Formats: sequence, C-alpha cells, structure tokens
Amino acid sequence: MGIVAFMKSFAPVLLYSVGLLLALRALSGKTELTLWFLVALLPLRNIIDRFHGFPLGKDFVDIVVLTLLLGWGVSTMLRKEKFIEKTPINGLAVAFILYAFVSVLQGSSYLQLDSLFSISDLRVQSWKNFCILPTLFFITLNNIRTKENVWRTVVVMCVTMVFMDFYLTRQISWYSGIVSREKIEGTFVFLGPNEIAAFYTQYTILLIAVFFSLRKKVFKWLLLGLIWVNLFCITFLFSRAAYISLAVGMFFLFAVKKRILLVPLVLVAIFWQVALPDKVIERINMTTNEYGELDASAEHRLIAWQQAMDLFYESPVTGVGYGVFSQMGFRLGDTHNIYMKILAEQGLVGIFIFLLLVFAFFSQGIKLYLHGDDELSKGLGLGFAICIIVLMVNNIFGDRWTYMEVSSNLWVFAALVARLNIFSDEAKFKKQVQDNKRSVGTCSIGISKTPCEIPTRP
Repeated sequence: MGIVAFMKSFAPVLLYSVGLLLALRALSGKTELTLWFLVALLPLRNIIDRFHGFPLGKDFVDIVVLTLLLGWGVSTMLRKEKFIEKTPINGLAVAFILYAFVSVLQGSSYLQLDSLFSISDLRVQSWKNFCILPTLFFITLNNIRTKENVWRTVVVMCVTMVFMDFYLTRQISWYSGIVSREKIEGTFVFLGPNEIAAFYTQYTILLIAVFFSLRKKVFKWLLLGLIWVNLFCITFLFSRAAYISLAVGMFFLFAVKKRILLVPLVLVAIFWQVALPDKVIERINMTTNEYGELDASAEHRLIAWQQAMDLFYESPVTGVGYGVFSQMGFRLGDTHNIYMKILAEQGLVGIFIFLLLVFAFFSQGIKLYLHGDDELSKGLGLGFAICIIVLMVNNIFGDRWTYMEVSSNLWVFAALVARLNIFSDEAKFKKQVQDNKRSVGTCSIGISKTPCEIPTRP
C-alpha cells in the first residue's frame, strides 16, 4: 500500500527536525531525551546519510554531540554535582584518543603529506569520528543518573535493533544466496555483512544474559523475540567469523549461567554438518577448497596480515601512524584484523593501551556481575563481560572497533555498566554508614569492647 515508501520519505525530515529540537533542549541541561535520540540514531547510518541534504546535515551528529557536552556542563552547574564520575575506563579512554592523535601526526609525516593535520585528510576524519565514541561514553556515564534511566537506555537500544531487524530481514530475503550476501548492508550503508554480523553477535549475547536475569514475563517474551530474530539474521549473514565468535560467547555464557545449555551447544559443534542449514554448511566449507587450500578471501587476509607486520617491523614501538595502512595502495586496503592494524599503525604502545582499555571494559562487567545490587544488573554485567570476549574474537577477522555504527552501543553499554557499579558502591557505602551508626550507639553505652570503624567513601 506504499506505507513503507511513504515512511522512508517522511521519516528523515521528521527525525531531522526532532533532532534539532532535542539538541536545543539539551542546551538547557535536560540531556536525557537528546542522548537517547543519539544512541538510537548512531547504528542507523541509512537515516543519518539522508540528513546530508538538509542544512548542516553532514555535521548533524557532531552538532548533537556538542549540544550534549554543553548541556552536560549546564546540568552539572544547576544540580551542583561533580562533573565527571571516576571509573577505571576514564583515563584509558582519554589516553587512547590522545595517542591516536599523535599517531595521526606521525602518519602524516610518514606519508610525507603537505599538512600534518588537515580536515580534508580521510585519516583525520576517521580519527574525529572515533573520538565520538569515548565522548559518548562520558556523556552517558555522567548524564544517566538513575537506575530507571539506565534501563530506559537499554530499551532504546533494543528498539533500534527492532528497526535494524526490519531492514535486515528484508534484505536477507532479497539476497538469500551466499554470493549475493555482499549486497546486504542493513542500516550500515558503507559496511558489509561481516560488520553487521559482528554487531549482532556482540549485543545478542549481551541480551541473552539479560534475558536469563529477567523476571517479568512480558519483558522476557519480548526480549526473547528480539533475540530469536537477531540469531536468524546472524545465521543467514553467512559470516564465518560471526559463527565462531557467537559459539565462543555462548560457551562462556552457558558455562557460567545455564550449564544445561552446553549440551545442545556441544552437540551442534560436533554434528554441525547435520544440525546447521545447508547454506550455512556450504559457507563454512568454502574456507578451503577440495585440495585443502584456503579460499581467496582467507588467503588475501593472510597477505594483508603479512603486509601489516612488515610495517610494524619498520617502527615497532610507535608504528607508522594512524590510518597509514589504507593509504599504502595494498589490495585489501585494510588489515582485516584490529590487532595487526594497531600494531602496524600505533605500535606496541598503541596495542598496550588498547588491551588495557578492553580489559577495563571486561573488569567493569565482571565487577557488576559479582557485586551488583540486583539480579538484572548482574545479568547486564555478565553479558557485557562476555560481549567483550566476543568483541575480541570478532576483531581477529576484521576491524569491529573503530566504526561508529558497530561500536556506539559498546561504549554506551560500558557507561551503563560503570554507572551501575557506582550505584552498587554507593549502596554499600550507605549500608556501612548505617552499620557504623549502630555500632557507635553500641560503643557509647559501653557494650562493645572493640573500637568503632568509620567507613570511607568508595
């Protein structure tokens, strides 16, 4: 009836207008709605690109982020609260961005460019876009101040996945063959099925962990429906890396939370040639030919890895510079492995900072799982920790770290997990204070023979 076509033409204008109004609203210090709008929008690259035809449309995301930063400052002054909450992630995130900036300058020198830092340089634009991700972490951490808003943010990301599923399932039905899979772009536009599959594996495993902790049946069934559609999409995106990372994530999750589910997982792993759909089996078998040789895709990746290592050997400590590999004229134009990419471009210093940052993410998830003050928070903590494991596996086979569409949710979830840890620490501190008051009263009447302890704020 043309409803979808009408919505496609009408939605960008509506969302652009709403976004501008919310950006203005954020300047008054009321940032939550604007933040949720941005979080929902970032994975929808197809909509963001439609904004380019409107005034300042190409800078729309940057404008919204800037207004959120200004609104954050206004909100802090109005509420007379501290500007930045302390977390183990803060310093590492800043260090990663600053070192990447230095690496951009180094890369300009290596490539012998006329200007060390030019906005027209694609490497500079890539660095600027990546800077939005840790900025989003700081904005989310310091503007989501209640547990209710933490879970509302999670709901916003789930609603976005529903829209993504709508686009993706339609494209999967159009391009159902293994060869035609390259035409699938979902809502990511410039990225392909492997990046989309990485997105789905990382956040679906997180949602499964949350599902195990949910108690309300309505929410549980709704989340289960989203999980099943996500798994369908992962299956028919035919990404071998996604199959591996999802299996690894499920193994760790089931081992911790639902060991009984390890049985069907192991059976599928053993009898995959019988249990999986025929096209999935065909895709897995394409890794090698009848003579045991790697297919062209896998072989080209090995060549790219060797080229990355050659650049690393030129400058092992600091690398040759941010974004240099894509400018060298190599066949693939990318290392298809984030570890090789960072080693080549940012050296041992860069990979060390990266691994510390990822470990900080993981440790925050584990901390929330072990010490969260409710089961749902613990479920999110466990899911986020295993999401990081899946991320590490995904990045062996490609860059699933620097793209805003893939990683925006990662930094938002990191902020939510860190915020829930803060809530948990504050709750424990209050309990200690109350216990101390009781013990002080007991000491004052001479019942206790032990000195009263004064708790310190975490």
